[in-house]
Amino acid sequence: MRLQFLLSVILLFCNSVLFSQTNLSNPSKSDFSGTLSILASDWMEGRGATQKGGVMASEYIASMMELYQLVPYSVKSGYFQNFRIREHTVKKTSFEIIKENRERFVLSPENDFQVTPIAQSLQKEAPIVFAGYGLSLTKEGYDDYKNQNVKGKIVIVLKGFPGHQDSTSATYQKFKKLFPEENNLEEIKLQTAINKNAIALIIINENGDYKPKNAKENEIFHSLENPTTTSIPIFKLSKSAAEKLFSGSGISLESFEKDSTKKIKSSSTLLKKTKINFTINLESETFPVRNVIGMIRGKDTTKTIIVGAHYDHLGIINDTIYNGADDNASGVSGMLALAKNWSESKIKPPCNILFTSWTAEEMGLLGSQYFIQNFDLEKQKILLAINMDMISRSAPEDKTHRVLSIGTQEGSDSLKEIVTFSNSKLSKPFTLDLWETNGHTGSDYASFAAKGIPVMTYFSGFHDDYHSMRDVASKVDLDKIKDVLFIVNTSLLRFIANMP
Repeated sequence: MRLQFLLSVILLFCNSVLFSQTNLSNPSKSDFSGTLSILASDWMEGRGATQKGGVMASEYIASMMELYQLVPYSVKSGYFQNFRIREHTVKKTSFEIIKENRERFVLSPENDFQVTPIAQSLQKEAPIVFAGYGLSLTKEGYDDYKNQNVKGKIVIVLKGFPGHQDSTSATYQKFKKLFPEENNLEEIKLQTAINKNAIALIIINENGDYKPKNAKENEIFHSLENPTTTSIPIFKLSKSAAEKLFSGSGISLESFEKDSTKKIKSSSTLLKKTKINFTINLESETFPVRNVIGMIRGKDTTKTIIVGAHYDHLGIINDTIYNGADDNASGVSGMLALAKNWSESKIKPPCNILFTSWTAEEMGLLGSQYFIQNFDLEKQKILLAINMDMISRSAPEDKTHRVLSIGTQEGSDSLKEIVTFSNSKLSKPFTLDLWETNGHTGSDYASFAAKGIPVMTYFSGFHDDYHSMRDVASKVDLDKIKDVLFIVNTSLLRFIANMP
């Protein structure tokens, strides 16, 4: 059966002399189930990037790569790509609203606001622009920043998107298709504000269910030791704090939310006679971390395909282990299973295949960012970056457990055709949710997409155990992983077969 599968690929995709005398099997459950159980065990202590569990996980992954006879990525450090990240703790922060009549409101970090800082201490005073939902979608004819220069200003936006409070409205349906991953919407608003040259972003939840949290983990921010990307701080305000900010402005957030449900209307306005003064004082500490990378050398070593998944999770928080079975022991065990079968096949692909396990994804995609920042794209071309993140569970609304989300960049019609074909070869195909990654930064695919590299990112859905202590190995769906890996492997074969 394996040979027939390969022959069908050969006949269908023309130029595949490469595979004519080889046998490449798709991963079976035994190829990844044991690895997943070990990575998600208490022994790995939740694989926190800067904790002992992260080190143990990296050692284990490297040992598996050695067992599978992958070529170490580095002559000096073997399978490890070592680097350092910085952990910044907010020691003191302040937020003051200043009205033109010199009336001042000093907000409390315990009750009124919460801050996500950047990698340096700051003190700023600036005017404020209300920019609706903080979205700039020129192709859709919607721009909350239209006719508004926010350079050097602080931008205030509402949580969610137009119509998000009424799932039956046409407005909701339109924007839900654009933003299927609501968890990623905040990052999109942040990046938009950065691109517009704002100096800070304020996010308000008009319905008032936001409450500042005092947990230590909410006061910590991570960065590369020498970051090259630009960011700005994010403040989240309570409803009472927002009311103080908008007092005297003539803007009703409640009316704005209701109107957005009825009519798609972007909006931005300067809050006249109002400024904000904020300070953020940080204390920083540096930690060594490492990606784990093995390779199968190809005939043309100037070209590379990446098959990757992040291995870090939340680690130990308040003496509780967050095992991260789905997020993302599932993706790493799948990556290693593919590496095993490719290595055993003795295929020499037309280009290098890097099997990569990223660290510090949970801290802002830092492992994949470091990799791509230090990869010489002029000497080596990355043809495709495959990413697997959470491939073993299903969203609550997926009653059949057969929905699979696959993201590619805008204009990647050939990649969509490849995954659609691969899915059709399953005895029980998935219902595919094909989406475009442009503007999204939900996982490590974003580090490559930002450089214009084609991506395929696989994800099986958010569930109620996401980022909780309940994400354990006993709850994963091994059959689902097996079928996802079938699509990944079949797609990889087809992509290679169609290479020039």
